[in-house]
Amino acid sequence: MRIILPIIIFFLHFSTVFSQSADTSSFKVNTDLEIKIKKFDNPDIKIDGVLDEAPWLKSPRFGNFCEIEPHEKTKPSENTEVVMFYDEDNLYIGIICYDSDMTKVRKTLTDRDRIFSDDWAGIILDSYSESKQAYELFVNPLGIQGDLMWTAPGNEDTNFDAIWYSDAKLYKDRWTIEIAIPFKSIRFPNKKIQDWRLHILRTRPRENREQYSWVPVSRDDATLFTRYASLKGIENVKAGNNLEILPYTLGSQAGRISDFENSDSKFENEDIKGQVGVNVKYGITSNLTSDFTVNPDFSQIESDAGQIDVNNPYALYYNEKRPFFIEGSSIFNTPFNIVYTRAINNPLAAFKMTGKIGKYDIGYISAYDRNSPFVIPHEEGSDFLLTDRKSLSNILRLKRSINSDDSYIGFLLTDRQVNKQGDKFLDVDGYNRVFGIDGNYRFLENYSVTFQIVKYITKEINYTEYDNTSTFSGGKHTMALDGEEFSGFGNYIALNRSARHWNFTVDYYDASANARRDNGFMNANDFRKLETSQNYVFYPETKLFNRISPGFYAMVRHNTEGKLREEFFAPSVNLNFAKQIYLYLQFFAVNNEQFNGVYHQGARRFSLNLNVNTYNNLTWGAWLSMGKYIVRSSDPYIGWGYNLELWQTIKPIDRLTIENDWNYFEIAKNFGGEKLFVGYIVRNKSSLQIDKNFALRLITQYDSFSGNFNFNPLFSFKLNPFSIFYVGSTFNYDDITNSNGVPRYTLSGRQYFLKFQYLWRM
Repeated sequence: MRIILPIIIFFLHFSTVFSQSADTSSFKVNTDLEIKIKKFDNPDIKIDGVLDEAPWLKSPRFGNFCEIEPHEKTKPSENTEVVMFYDEDNLYIGIICYDSDMTKVRKTLTDRDRIFSDDWAGIILDSYSESKQAYELFVNPLGIQGDLMWTAPGNEDTNFDAIWYSDAKLYKDRWTIEIAIPFKSIRFPNKKIQDWRLHILRTRPRENREQYSWVPVSRDDATLFTRYASLKGIENVKAGNNLEILPYTLGSQAGRISDFENSDSKFENEDIKGQVGVNVKYGITSNLTSDFTVNPDFSQIESDAGQIDVNNPYALYYNEKRPFFIEGSSIFNTPFNIVYTRAINNPLAAFKMTGKIGKYDIGYISAYDRNSPFVIPHEEGSDFLLTDRKSLSNILRLKRSINSDDSYIGFLLTDRQVNKQGDKFLDVDGYNRVFGIDGNYRFLENYSVTFQIVKYITKEINYTEYDNTSTFSGGKHTMALDGEEFSGFGNYIALNRSARHWNFTVDYYDASANARRDNGFMNANDFRKLETSQNYVFYPETKLFNRISPGFYAMVRHNTEGKLREEFFAPSVNLNFAKQIYLYLQFFAVNNEQFNGVYHQGARRFSLNLNVNTYNNLTWGAWLSMGKYIVRSSDPYIGWGYNLELWQTIKPIDRLTIENDWNYFEIAKNFGGEKLFVGYIVRNKSSLQIDKNFALRLITQYDSFSGNFNFNPLFSFKLNPFSIFYVGSTFNYDDITNSNGVPRYTLSGRQYFLKFQYLWRM
């Protein structure tokens, strides 16, 4: 803290020396935040980025955007205009982005959803006017789409995809985008007159990352939809009871070395295999959608990035990438991670229903899994198991909206029943059930209270392959999966403030030693934790700084018997420089933890996170954590180490993106002493976008901890996010000794695959 405070004071003093004020003397923001649009019958619009058809020319243009980042409600350096209208089937949006220097426009011909380091513009549409959820639809200057799902208070689901149409056109003094959003692709109330909320945004990354908005958003707004524009004029439109059929066919051949202990052993190729499956989506109403899938292909077209788990006793978390589980997934989010759909590993069939009925959000998932995984938590970590046991999971979620903000009350139930060994359906050996209520209530605009109360009920399966003999709950139960029955609890409550300057969260949560979430993710239990995160934001808006935010994180953890297990205090400062340079500094001033019977004190270390986005064709960053670490062994002690990660993105031309990542980790007995753990993971992803539909991609990765090297080439054709054609392969090489005991890198596994799926929409 003695170091951090002088640094903050110096930055504040230095920023005032170079202070510059934005010109607001003659600029007035929009006060009439209503956009009323017209209907055109059979407008015959060609989506090509050129706004030259009659409806574009006859519809009013809305301008007077204001800059909201890095300055607040000031006149932007460039003008922006928007035009909107609709017909029976689509909502049309045209945006004109003027620019005095088109040579500096950032644009990349890339895969969808990878545009956000470019210039881009688009809308955020709340079709239920509840300020809880909204579609984010953006386009870059080459017409590439990026879509996300926004949920209050400020979360974004980057995996969301929808079918909509867009293109862009570059001129000497501007670039324009043209968007058509089918009403079939979004959900909205089934009523004659629609009343929607929206934002229209443009991002222009130059000296700073400038963001312009038609709505004068305030830094004091608690959420994006604290204020908004109203979209009026849409009448008598229907999404209809849509039917979508998405069949796929997959051909593959796999091979592997017959003996992983001998590199001279035979490489065995399996027979070529064929696989088919189908997903059916039906719009029960304009608000409620059901999905059913049989034998889905959930192969990871892009493999998960490697994570370092050395000296880490906790199970690793991986983001969901599978389309069936992604759509509508935000409804299952709660303060606790009760629903982790990657726990449904290899389903034979699954059913899902999501949507709204009145003020209620509804979500339901049922899936029959052929290979059930387990994350088994305990007080000081967790174990991960992947079994051949079959299971049936059922998940039910209900949420009721309260007020016109992000307040709600909700209920969640998960149930997983795991079979005995064999193929008999519902021959149940064990189960896990979790149920509870949660909610959020916003008051005084900038404050909210969030809570959750859950009950856990478990009957273990009998699985002799996991024979952990340690005990929990005062010795009442063993960690082994031996058919025991027990129940537990979990509680969460938090007070939050989100405002212009002072922001904080103070929360308490606990989990008993008997708590388990087989359909969720829980990497530790048996704790009572009180923590707070606080920060204060300064906006010097100088030639050097855009934002300075000092803060701290503090935490104290006990087990459920009241014994102190961990204390933590870390002051920090977040610095947003000009030229899109971002630096985060943190010092673990107090870092004490009990592990394996020893209370370790003084594991202090320093960390920083740097991102540099100054240039269009080269962005890079670094993360460093250096200092004292607990060596988590059977005889633990405090050693010294560091974790360094470097990343870089190079764009030699608009259509080629090269991403590099190097992650190094080292722990020694002491500074300069004997090294205990040393290794790194290096990964490269190179993508060549031939045009908007065709692409080549190569991922290579080397993990020095395991000695594994793999590379995955892929050719893809995407007509839309769902109609796709893939041809690719995976190659794995491992460091294996031969019959003479000499190690060498050997092809240990290989797969070729070809996949085609096509969306039929009716």
